[in-house]
Amino acid sequence: MKKIMKVFVLIMGIIVLTMPAYCEEVSTQLPPIKLTWYFVGNGQEKDTVLVETAINEYIAKNTTLNCSIKLRCYDWTNYDKKMQQMINSAEEFDICFTSNWSNNYYIRASQGAFISLDSLLPTYAPKTTILLGEDYLKGTYVNGSCYAIPSNKEKATQYGLLIRKDLVQKYNMDLSKVKKLEDMEPFFEIIKKKEPSMYVLDPRSVEAPSEMLNMRSLGCEVTSQTSTWIGGVYYDTKDYKVINQLETPEMIAYMKLMQSYVQKGFISKEVAEEGNYVIDEMYGKIFCSLTELYPGQAYYAEARSGYEYISIPLTKAVMSTKNSTGAMQAISATSNNPERALMFLELVNTDKALNNLLNFGIEGKHYIKVKGKTNIIQAGEEERAYNPGLGWAFGNQMLNYAFNERENQFINEMQSFNEQAQIDKTIGFVFNPDSVYTQIENCNLIWEKQVRPMLLGAGDVTTDLPRAKKALKAAGVDDIISEMQKQLNAWKMKNKINN
Repeated sequence: MKKIMKVFVLIMGIIVLTMPAYCEEVSTQLPPIKLTWYFVGNGQEKDTVLVETAINEYIAKNTTLNCSIKLRCYDWTNYDKKMQQMINSAEEFDICFTSNWSNNYYIRASQGAFISLDSLLPTYAPKTTILLGEDYLKGTYVNGSCYAIPSNKEKATQYGLLIRKDLVQKYNMDLSKVKKLEDMEPFFEIIKKKEPSMYVLDPRSVEAPSEMLNMRSLGCEVTSQTSTWIGGVYYDTKDYKVINQLETPEMIAYMKLMQSYVQKGFISKEVAEEGNYVIDEMYGKIFCSLTELYPGQAYYAEARSGYEYISIPLTKAVMSTKNSTGAMQAISATSNNPERALMFLELVNTDKALNNLLNFGIEGKHYIKVKGKTNIIQAGEEERAYNPGLGWAFGNQMLNYAFNERENQFINEMQSFNEQAQIDKTIGFVFNPDSVYTQIENCNLIWEKQVRPMLLGAGDVTTDLPRAKKALKAAGVDDIISEMQKQLNAWKMKNKINN
């Protein structure tokens, strides 16, 4: 009996000692939920349901999140309209894609469509918070708060040249000393004389060259539909003074340079006067493009045109507000499970298997791993049934598989590109244009008709620029600059920034 009692006491002791841990485990087990994710792309893929099932099975087997995900993709044309309808009607959903160009982040956030993530990120997405970094997250601020998680892709903007490699080799061009646009002029002369059917230089990818001239246009990221190119601040500003770009020597010199290139035949009059964006039929017919650069862009330009390109940077890489807000995921204010939605996004950003399942589908069906290569894949037999092509939008692009070694190299280069970027001094500032709505509308008309052509080399800067500046002044450009300065000063004070 004594032995039995000893065993009984021992067992009861074990039960008592382990009970708290057991109870804690049960009490912290998350209840099952369903999350819905809306995003923009080519529309719903044929095998989306199969991929959803695979994602949900992976979550069940490999995580404690205890959720299932529903993927809903609307095409590029209809996404904005669909999201606006859902938000206006307070429809319940959990996650959606938002940006500065689609499902307008600034407007939606300022309207209360998304929840603030300030207090949630450290708890429910700590790895993502570290991954993105403080400066990059600052670029998402609207009224001092973060309302979406930016994609971990290229985090900066750099401008420069994309040049047809075959023509460089054909005419033995030494581009090693090209540091500024003017250094290309001898090579432009060669192409003009020996390749008369080519567009020598196309500057249209730089719609407004402020950023190429070390300035941020403050009116481009705004909390309403009334955006404008007017009003800027130098990236490395010391006094935080808002300037009219047309008053700066850099902008005047740029317009005069473009004008001289039209006169010399480097920029066609068609491009300068019509100002249309580059169309697909023109790719391959352009010797040199003035454009935004990022790791791998030459490779992707080759895929589009069939020609190899050389890229030459002309500016430093700068991390600014527009980079942070180029591709993001927000959590709806109507979500019943915002914490769990954020935990799911944390997995997308940190779990390589889940990330690539979302991006490329099911291994052996939609893609096949290349033997002997850790990160290289090739298309599977059913690749067309699930091929969203949204690696830049689905969270952490650094986790993505690649279809060849070159593409894999560019993904790796992105990290160093981001780390070396200069930080815009006004990152996180967003302009509210409501009080100068009329002035902006009037000035934008003048900008399109009189200023933009000069940025492409049309007209005569000597006579046309004073005329445009006079018209802008009458339309209220000084009111716009003054309001920008007022708001920037308030932002500085709130963030305790000293000159």
